[in-house]
Amino acid sequence: MGGLSRLGPAISPVIEQGDKRYQYTTAVLLEYDRNTEQVQLSPLGREFGIPFLPNSVDQEGNVQTPKIYPLFEKIYTEMGGEEIVGPPLSEVHYNERLGRYEQYFERVGFYILEEDVSQTVYLLSYGAWKCRQSCSFQVPENSRIELPTVKAEPMVAFVSRHGIDFTGFALSEPYLTSDGLVEQIYECLVLTFNPEHPEQVDLRPLPQLLGIPSDELEEPQSLPDYEWVSVDQGRGFLVPHRFWEYLQTHGGLELSGLPQTKAHQLSEGYQRQCFVKFCIEDQIDLYGNRVVRLSKLGEEYRKQKMQAMGESQKPLDITQITLHAWESQPIVAPDQEQEIGVSVYSGNQPLSEVSAELILTYPGGREETLTMPPTDSEGKTQIKLSPIQAENGSLIPYRVCVQDRREQRFCVRDSFLIWKGEELARQNVQYLPAIFNWLEKTYKIFLPFLSR
Repeated sequence: MGGLSRLGPAISPVIEQGDKRYQYTTAVLLEYDRNTEQVQLSPLGREFGIPFLPNSVDQEGNVQTPKIYPLFEKIYTEMGGEEIVGPPLSEVHYNERLGRYEQYFERVGFYILEEDVSQTVYLLSYGAWKCRQSCSFQVPENSRIELPTVKAEPMVAFVSRHGIDFTGFALSEPYLTSDGLVEQIYECLVLTFNPEHPEQVDLRPLPQLLGIPSDELEEPQSLPDYEWVSVDQGRGFLVPHRFWEYLQTHGGLELSGLPQTKAHQLSEGYQRQCFVKFCIEDQIDLYGNRVVRLSKLGEEYRKQKMQAMGESQKPLDITQITLHAWESQPIVAPDQEQEIGVSVYSGNQPLSEVSAELILTYPGGREETLTMPPTDSEGKTQIKLSPIQAENGSLIPYRVCVQDRREQRFCVRDSFLIWKGEELARQNVQYLPAIFNWLEKTYKIFLPFLSR
């Protein structure tokens, strides 16, 4: 597989779990099975939440995986092909922020730096991404992975339905906005939903937010290879047929909104046209093919958003933050509600308007991430949980995390017990959260799975 020079140095001790041993390197998670005496790479890529591209189905209905980028084919074969590396999870992707071409596979990821004339292929830091704060290792800038660590299910469902080639990759974690919506920035779109109605995902009017001017409406007309769309009292715009066909397979005008501009020439034979929610343009993909795609406006919005947040509120210094979490009851019955709260301080001063995330770990390992309301003037916030149907004696670990403007993350951990009946008096289990915290704090370097 290439040894230390390719997989990177070990960044964790050996982790014992049942019949298996694990160890992280920068690029992978090595997995040894005592029963088979075989070593393999763990499928960390599946945790990125990258869906298969839409319409990648052959005539017999079989899902077709993305193509392997030609410059990655040699190293893919050298490392053992699909048996070792796994299938590709995405097409090759240009990462504008890091200036590299990258492709994600099930067990490793490859990249080439745009400015590297030698076109040397390196491995993305899958292992460091997974192990994160449990492994004391500084991830190389060129290989770091920027995919979100928190997934909002409504956003995941939207991307799965429309395809990552439509939305682009996520550029931010989901976050709570000043108008009470959960928002997440993608390369081509900005998605939002109301926490009270998570089934309805909407799109921000990105062209308007970026100051892209609308054109004056035109009188009705007909031209070959164009579709007329009326916007107001019969006046509107011509839409190129290739743009119109693309729209029809990606939600139509109901998703995009009405056109706001005519089709402008970008260069000879290449056009762009903006609608209420996004812009569509002709592009040349990385294989040299002409394709219709959404304009990548998300990065500009992200920059403006971060700048506005920086001007309105001084960035939090994570080294000065103190978190204190609590639950209303250390023991709850399976049919009882629970309330989790947290106080956020900087030094001795409470911090208001800080968004926190609550991550619950259920029996079996499933995690759920909830966005808590912004902290009040006393630096406090709390959230009510629906009853958790679990077996008697189930321990529910949770962590509450905050993130500063520089995307540094800090968490506090605790737990509560599910118990039905009078056999266990409340005072007899006051030690449980403290013991859980001590165990995790003491052994977390050996249990990186607890820090996902």
